[in-house]
Amino acid sequence: MSEPTSSEWKPLPRLRTHEQVVAEIESRLINRTLKAGDRLPPERQLAEALGVSRGAVREALRILEAIGVVEAGTGSGPTSGSMIVKDSTAGMGMVLRIHLQLASFTRDDLVETRLMLERLTCRKAAAIATADDIDRLRSYVEQMRGTHTTASYNDIDTAFHIGIAEISGNGLAAALMAALREALRQAMVSAFESLKNPAATMKRLTNQHAAIVDAIAAGDGDTAAELVSQHISGFYRAVGLSDLKWAG
Repeated sequence: MSEPTSSEWKPLPRLRTHEQVVAEIESRLINRTLKAGDRLPPERQLAEALGVSRGAVREALRILEAIGVVEAGTGSGPTSGSMIVKDSTAGMGMVLRIHLQLASFTRDDLVETRLMLERLTCRKAAAIATADDIDRLRSYVEQMRGTHTTASYNDIDTAFHIGIAEISGNGLAAALMAALREALRQAMVSAFESLKNPAATMKRLTNQHAAIVDAIAAGDGDTAAELVSQHISGFYRAVGLSDLKWAG
């Protein structure tokens, strides 16, 4: 884990604001002089290096922490200062969830996006999955068969679908999948718990998951994509979260 020195942080060229501090950190993330897991200099040191007030730095770090880019640091010495997060999934999910509540986009938008991602990743996973990958997916299916609570089932289900995305080799798709699931998690769990017979639903979904794994294991991307489409749209319709059907 590297820690940029104060000499690497140059004063900003004009009147400083917390937005400019955010922009400077963003620029460093883009050009890779800052990376996931890197620790920012302590607040006072960073303020001096950038030529801004500590208040501007503090406000910038609050914003970046709120959107899941940095984790707040405490204490003093070499381990003080905020750190660039290693996994931004939670922050992405929070932003999507808030915008869903603000009606910036609809739940159907999220579901349709998920369907597109799931079809893509199932096709790619079917083309490149190894025996170990298939074992991983089958392990999730067995865990689903062994759980009896809707919250636990949803967590395993999430791991299953993110696992397919990871196996596909598309890191961005996996991150987006995780964010979409996080954004929809509470609505899904609540809807699941409202079902008259959640155990029967879990059994049906588990059988569908097993069929998806079989298609991926057989290298049949078309079938895997179709099965995952039916699986997702059917569940959302059953719990009243969406009426979308995949038409692609």
